[in-house]
Amino acid sequence: MPKIGIRFDGFEDAPETFRVAALAEEAGATGLWMTEHIGYRESLVSCMAFAMKTKNAMVIPAAVTPYLFHPTPTAMSLATMAEAFPGRVGVSVAIGNTLDMKESGKEPQDAVQTVEEYVRDLRAMWSTEPVQSETEAYNLAGARMSFKTEQSIPIFVTALGSEVASKAGEVADGMLMSAGFSVPFVENCLKLFREGAEKAGRDASVLRTAAFIHFSVSEDGTSAREDVRRKLAFLFRNRLMAENIASSGIPIDQDAIVDAVAARDLEKAATYVPDDAIEAFGVAGTVADCKKSLEAYVATGLDEPVIQVAGDEESKTLALQVIREFTG
Repeated sequence: MPKIGIRFDGFEDAPETFRVAALAEEAGATGLWMTEHIGYRESLVSCMAFAMKTKNAMVIPAAVTPYLFHPTPTAMSLATMAEAFPGRVGVSVAIGNTLDMKESGKEPQDAVQTVEEYVRDLRAMWSTEPVQSETEAYNLAGARMSFKTEQSIPIFVTALGSEVASKAGEVADGMLMSAGFSVPFVENCLKLFREGAEKAGRDASVLRTAAFIHFSVSEDGTSAREDVRRKLAFLFRNRLMAENIASSGIPIDQDAIVDAVAARDLEKAATYVPDDAIEAFGVAGTVADCKKSLEAYVATGLDEPVIQVAGDEESKTLALQVIREFTG
């Protein structure tokens, strides 16, 4: 049976988020991913609630940044969850949004190295041995856990491009691909992930892969496509998406999108996202359309596509239907 996860962005209130998480598991979702958007609902707290509201689904805060989540309390929080819900807790690590970092007084310099160090130090903390580590983001001077983590906590690395995909294969237990990746770009990142694992002498077949996917579903399909067009316009304001955009071969004026979003004119930015891009970089349309598009992502070798169950009640009901039909 194919796996599918759902993600939350922290924008909806907590009780509604927890309600939808339980409904998604009933529909067949196997992973519950909570995005860490600074200033919104917190991912680690939310994941603990997800685990309490569900029976078997894995809960994964994503993405935790080394610059704001010091490894000592983070290791403690994750170990506590894993002790309470064995085999159901993971974490995804990434640098995070650079604007959020700057507002919190942090300016990342060497993103890839810092992520690698954070993965190493989280694992070291769970061994209960004293940890010595000096990094760009934090220092550890003999910090240690006082109880051993008996359960494995898989660490994903969130990739926005090919360089991090390769590094994830070298050091992590899995890779989470950022939202908005085209099917060919997902395929390429999976290839680099496997090559990174082989380079480090690791067995890529036991590692896990997931991808956030910009998703929207509606009865007629039209409003869903327009929804994804707006989401892509906001996503493509990020210059780190240039590699993904270029790989598609679709002519997209990213400079115009960046300028429009900077002027707070998202509607204008959306006009620079052509129809072809909606299909290439997202999953949108009717229930049948969405199911077919998700199957294309899985055909790349991706373990778990991760969609969002959001919007009004009708949109959520249709999204849950997609999950049931996809996993049924």
